[in-house]
Amino acid sequence: MTVLSAREAYRLWAPTYADETTISFLENELTADLTPPLHGLRLLDAGCGTGRRLCGLCAAKAVGVDISPEMLAAGAGRDSHVQTMVADIRDLPLPDRGFDVIWCRLVIGHLPDCAPVYGELARVADASARLVVTDFHPAAYAAGHRRTFRHGDQVREIEHHVHDLDRHLATARAAGWRLAETRDAAIGPAARPFYAKAGRPALYAEHEGLPVVLGLAFDRER
Repeated sequence: MTVLSAREAYRLWAPTYADETTISFLENELTADLTPPLHGLRLLDAGCGTGRRLCGLCAAKAVGVDISPEMLAAGAGRDSHVQTMVADIRDLPLPDRGFDVIWCRLVIGHLPDCAPVYGELARVADASARLVVTDFHPAAYAAGHRRTFRHGDQVREIEHHVHDLDRHLATARAAGWRLAETRDAAIGPAARPFYAKAGRPALYAEHEGLPVVLGLAFDRER
């Protein structure tokens, strides 16, 4: 199977990306648990995809940044209160200390080095800001799972780099982030309907209990 760069993969995936998957569903629940109440706060979604997770929130300001113009176009017009822009999350066209809450969701694994991401997100974070990072779980990768999507009648794999927990923590700490909480999302009963819809109930039994999403919450130290 040819491994596609993130830019190329999401260009192809954009038209059908709105379909929820097991990973995206579990990741969304995990992020909700790690995110503080957003009322009156400034929220950045770094690597927002179509921007669908920014819609209908009570944040005072909601900004989404993504490297794929096709993904942003797929979500255009979804919510007039959300501002989106095409940019690399390692070099954001945003001012210093502009956000109180930052999401970086299932993005960092597409990059070979996570240190520049943590550094750039620290730059745009205000004092005591909360950062929520999710990543494809190293345990899932070790078990043979890959970042994939269906394009027509083909399953395509997306470039992924494994950053283990120690790497995340070390690079985040060096950038000025203090770990507040770490949590895993594993295949369980909430994921069963996705296997049933795909006609693969036996595969659910095989995957049950496997951690597939790593969730980390940090607070800005300085």
